[in-house]
Amino acid sequence: MKRIVFLFLLGMVMQVQAQAQHLFEHTYPLVTEEHPLIRRLMDEVSADSLEAAIQHLQDYPTRQWNSRTVYEVQDWIYKTYRDLGYDSVYLHDFPVHYHDSLFETSDNVIAIKRGKLYPDEYVVCGAHYDSYNNSPGHPDSLRAPGADDNASGTAGILETARLLAPCTFERSVIFCHFAAEEIGLIGSAAYAKDCADQLMDIVGYFNLDMIGYLEEGADIHVNMLYRTRDSIIADYAFNFCDVYYPEMRVWQSWLTPGADSDYSSFNRNGYASIQPFEDTHHSSPFIHTPNDILGVSVNNMEQVKRFTELNLGLVTTLAGLISNDVADDAMPQLVIMPNPAEDRIMVKGVSMKQVLVYDLMGQCVLSRLCEGETEKTIEIGSLVPGIYFVQVMNCDGVIMTEKIVKS
Repeated sequence: MKRIVFLFLLGMVMQVQAQAQHLFEHTYPLVTEEHPLIRRLMDEVSADSLEAAIQHLQDYPTRQWNSRTVYEVQDWIYKTYRDLGYDSVYLHDFPVHYHDSLFETSDNVIAIKRGKLYPDEYVVCGAHYDSYNNSPGHPDSLRAPGADDNASGTAGILETARLLAPCTFERSVIFCHFAAEEIGLIGSAAYAKDCADQLMDIVGYFNLDMIGYLEEGADIHVNMLYRTRDSIIADYAFNFCDVYYPEMRVWQSWLTPGADSDYSSFNRNGYASIQPFEDTHHSSPFIHTPNDILGVSVNNMEQVKRFTELNLGLVTTLAGLISNDVADDAMPQLVIMPNPAEDRIMVKGVSMKQVLVYDLMGQCVLSRLCEGETEKTIEIGSLVPGIYFVQVMNCDGVIMTEKIVKS
């Protein structure tokens, strides 16, 4: 017992000593009740969309940092943000020093939504998209599906970005997808350092990494990972959970010695950061193997959905959702029928400027310009059966989204 106490205290001392001073000090919102528009956005998180994204990422033979296919993943994520309408999307290049040698790998993918009132203050969320197989062999020949580690977190950030694409915020929001996490947080460390060197005012960083595995018989709960210095942003997260998920257990935890994730890169560069995690003591035993797949390693899509909702809510609240730009009284006026539909749908109820149809991967599959019509027939017979999202921009610039089923 004395040895356990000593090691615990030693770990705490080392953790405190490793902290960088915060570059900027911030206060965080006190959440006393649910915000109806934020609750609505959280409710729109789709388990089907999340599962489709995880499946897509899992289907790459590998996403290992030194493989050929990791560049395809980078390009797919970049294109997804462009298709969602994010104008500020770019690839962040960085050097990879590994085992005293310089290597090449894919880039970080960064997308930015500029804030209206405080564009130079940033709320950032992210996840790493690379995977890893700890078996010996050439990276292109090793299967590394990485469903839980970390297609699950990548899907959560993409789903957050999909739902927040039409929104407007007081502060700027940045979505990050990091490369080379599995060999020492290299991608996130490079990006966080660049942010610090440029004195970017990051109010908070929220990380998603491994959110899909739940031990049999356990209830959905959150292990919150953060450094002691970041207890203020942690208090904000606990407060948010108390209001929006009063029945869900949430507590601080730590990863096993030697383990880490991208939230630490921001903390080490002087930014408040936090990460909700599936369970530090009962996390997926299948990571870094060919069995890190849907149904085995990602075995609870409701938990993936819950963690994504949490990330969306924390980011949206801290960024300051501008309610007037998400017109509460305009959204229910949109009608799409029939639903499910086979050949065509009728979109009506608002004066329309444009109608876009997205698949579950966030790809725009149909686009129709309108001239203020209040009814528009959209032919969907060419689409494969499945779930789609119809996004309508009215003539006032308000964007509304509804889910449809193509039979």
